Amino acid sequence: MLNFNTRQFLIISLVIVFISFAPHISTPSFAQKTDEADSLDLDTLLGETTSTSLEMSANMKFQYKMAELLGERVGPDDSGNIHHAGGLSSFYTGPKKLFSGKGKFGHLYSFLPVVRWYDPAYYYNSDTFHPGSTVDGEFTNKECVTCHMVESPGIVTQWKQSKHGTPSRGKDVVGCDKCHGKNHKKLTMPSYDICGECHEKQLKGHREGGQGSHAHAYHFELIELGCQIEKSAEETAACLGCHAVENRCDGCHTRHRFSTAEARKPNSCATCHSGPEQYEYEMYMQSYHGMIFQGEGQTWDWTKPLNAENYTVPTCAYCHMLKGDHNVINTSTVYTYMGTSLVDRGADQYKATRDAWITVCKDCHSPRFARDHLEAMDEAVKLSFTKYREAMRIVMDLYNNNLIDPMPIDLAPDSTGHNVFSLLPGKGEMRKYNISNIERLTYEMLVDIIDAIYKAKAHNAYYSPIYGYWEWAQDRWLIQIKDEASKLKRFAEIEKKIGIKHSAYSFWKHGEYTDLLMGWKRKEEGK
Repeated sequence: MLNFNTRQFLIISLVIVFISFAPHISTPSFAQKTDEADSLDLDTLLGETTSTSLEMSANMKFQYKMAELLGERVGPDDSGNIHHAGGLSSFYTGPKKLFSGKGKFGHLYSFLPVVRWYDPAYYYNSDTFHPGSTVDGEFTNKECVTCHMVESPGIVTQWKQSKHGTPSRGKDVVGCDKCHGKNHKKLTMPSYDICGECHEKQLKGHREGGQGSHAHAYHFELIELGCQIEKSAEETAACLGCHAVENRCDGCHTRHRFSTAEARKPNSCATCHSGPEQYEYEMYMQSYHGMIFQGEGQTWDWTKPLNAENYTVPTCAYCHMLKGDHNVINTSTVYTYMGTSLVDRGADQYKATRDAWITVCKDCHSPRFARDHLEAMDEAVKLSFTKYREAMRIVMDLYNNNLIDPMPIDLAPDSTGHNVFSLLPGKGEMRKYNISNIERLTYEMLVDIIDAIYKAKAHNAYYSPIYGYWEWAQDRWLIQIKDEASKLKRFAEIEKKIGIKHSAYSFWKHGEYTDLLMGWKRKEEGK
């Protein structure tokens, strides 16, 4: 005979009452009109569309109900009609034009046409993907300038301000035809190879970088590692803007001025090195270096080389591209996947790199000052991983006892086509979408917060390491993980006592958006 105390009995009784009567509770529900929606005339509900009813999803009941409620007509999201209240009466059509991917996973994903501007050598400059031109003929630089002064005067103004358009004495003008060619029907977009014809030293430095450098940001990080296939082309298009720094030089010194002064400023780096997972810019700005830059930087002569004689405080390029070295890895200690792998950067095997950093700091600080601050960074980083390990012990216990809701098998497959635990991926993928809530929280603790603690300490930021999103935030995330784990365990205990065998709901695996995830295609390929 089961022995319940009063509190347990009340809890179980309430659960049973809720389960028994919930279906009969009268609440505003769109599902109450299912029968009516089923009988609605398709032609009445469908608005103007370029798609046939056969091309649409078979499960359109939700849109029909929303259309009736809102007084609208069901229609495609590309019709130009306005669908109010979050577009609930519309359905997804997808891009009309896509470019095939590249690399070993190229057959699994596509790019929007915008990729040709970020991978010009492969896309823009090829016969297959070239956009063509309505203008025919071959033109000289002078003719290009004359026409574009009318068509796109900003480009011409920027070019004239550059060293290409206004070279120093004894040097030739680098005109439009030098970078883009003369044949207007077959204009090319310059990649780093074209820039390297004149800037050999900079190109050599750029291409020699290892993993974690600009040189591997696109083909390795985005294409070969499969990041591009995680989601649809529309979502990954924004990734190109930063990762394409590998393919072209105007990611740091923008066209058509190609200004070294622009590239020396932290604002240039901030385009990509800011926000979750890349908080370098924010951390720099919170340091004394950043504060002084914000207060005085507008008075500095940015055309001068980066050294202590010309600049009051260092900037990103001052430290990470020492003396103009385009191989940013030369100042890195060791690659740790954006700070998510634990390493003591002050360990003996990294002494040479640590000493090199202290030498950079010696431009303005004593060696002892620099070493003490770098050691403080080492200790803070190592401590931050104790919280992650504590969280992972809790999460792994849940996983081993099948208490995570949903478990991996209950989800849509990840981008590798597998259903494996996201936090110990093995053959799978570590991610923050298409997972349980406790996995998402744990992912964020590692990838967003531990990474940010490292970057805050490395840049000597003061506010964020404690009061901001970082060390105290890690405490909050640990509490949230424990709270979620407590609820999962308690639910499991209650369900066991009252004889409920819970199965994950189908919405974890399927849905209008979830069915678009690339993992489904990978899974089919693996069969």
